[in-house]
Amino acid sequence: MTEVRLSVLPAVLTLPLLLAACGSSPGGPGEIHTGPDAGSTVDPGPSFERTEGWSVRRRMRLPTGTDVVLEEQLASFTVAEYGASRIRRVDGPESTPWNAPAGLLIEDAALHPSGEVSAVLIDADFNVFVARLSESLAPLDLQQLHDPEIANDPFPSGGGVPVPTDVTANALPRDSVRTAPDGEETVVAVVTPLESVLLYRLTFATRWESPRRTLVLPVSHHIPFLPIGGTFDTFEAMWSSFRALLDVDADGNAYVAFWANPFKLRAHKDFTGEDLKKLAGNAFSQDSDVLLEKFDRAGAHLWSRLVGTENEDEPYDIRASHGEVAVVGRARRVPGGDNTFWDAFVSVSTADGTLRRSRTFQLEASSILLGVDGVPGGGWLVGGSEGWSQNPGGLSILSFGSKLLLELPTPDADPVRIALPAGPRHNEIRSVLADTPGRWFAGHEDGPVMHTGDGDLSQIHATGVVGFVAR
Repeated sequence: MTEVRLSVLPAVLTLPLLLAACGSSPGGPGEIHTGPDAGSTVDPGPSFERTEGWSVRRRMRLPTGTDVVLEEQLASFTVAEYGASRIRRVDGPESTPWNAPAGLLIEDAALHPSGEVSAVLIDADFNVFVARLSESLAPLDLQQLHDPEIANDPFPSGGGVPVPTDVTANALPRDSVRTAPDGEETVVAVVTPLESVLLYRLTFATRWESPRRTLVLPVSHHIPFLPIGGTFDTFEAMWSSFRALLDVDADGNAYVAFWANPFKLRAHKDFTGEDLKKLAGNAFSQDSDVLLEKFDRAGAHLWSRLVGTENEDEPYDIRASHGEVAVVGRARRVPGGDNTFWDAFVSVSTADGTLRRSRTFQLEASSILLGVDGVPGGGWLVGGSEGWSQNPGGLSILSFGSKLLLELPTPDADPVRIALPAGPRHNEIRSVLADTPGRWFAGHEDGPVMHTGDGDLSQIHATGVVGFVAR
């Protein structure tokens, strides 16, 4: 693993769009505001849009121009109630968003070639639901995902924990269920309360058909590293080891990536017979790499690889594109118990599992990558946050970060920084898309960090952003 220092790079791409003013937009929660940047002289693309009261978790776009976002209202981990979540079209004339039904939270969504949308949701008991929406976001079907076969999965004897009789989601992350499209089919990955990982494929006709299932990893408990204070989980980092990332390539192969410490690797070996040797040599208790696996459309396991650095690695997004698969996140900069700095991390492998390169980038202060997409013709677009600092001995993010958008022409090339407008408080690019016209991004500004809402939970809010940069 090599580290690339990128403390300051010139912005070689400009924002060819109508930029809104960098401060907070006026108006109440949910209002959308756009406006010209005072210094802008170029206008070939859509405006930089801000939506008060929301954060964009995922942006999805078709070559036809259909452009859909999954938005959420941020909430403290100290309260049980979910924030609101919705799916909204951001292209063309305004359409009615689809709001999560009462008592449900949208954890992820997938856009199909037809323009229809699939969504995965959970309720207060962490039951898993799948929804199908029309191109206009009208609801077509909503059903609970059932899996009675889970009772036959490998399960450790003793301990007094009852064998599950149906699938439920892990309660710790707000995104322990992920989904991706395979044409008009829907692929779903679920991390259960017992930390098994399950992969489902569902066909939709006029309603959802019974899922086909694959067990990716059996029960594999680990103890989380928890804070002793704070009210907001910045980057959703507290539970990064309790989620499985998912993407599907053009041939219908599913790629699953998840955090893996030596105990996870032992569970994987016992299940598959593969003896993967850890890469991390960090003396810290959360010694971890990233386990990357590939499954074909029929659910057969094709290969497993361990990717990462010599220090602790946390995965946050995955994308399969142009015969490769990229996993991004963050890696601890120094070994041992020093938690002060984290660096943006990316690992690229070929479709047959050959590692091209795993590397980190030392940017402004600490940095993290939260989104990745393949660039047409090769290379990767990544987004995240930089410039924040962290408690050397804990999980607290102590300062606000700024928007981060980089293009990586090859796994070995120097990254190219794409300049984005600053925003108040904490900034994150959470989702990115690359196509021939340009680069599309989404996330939030004016967000909180770990202790922003300690004295007043109303300070846990954000302003969603979506934007575009021409090639």
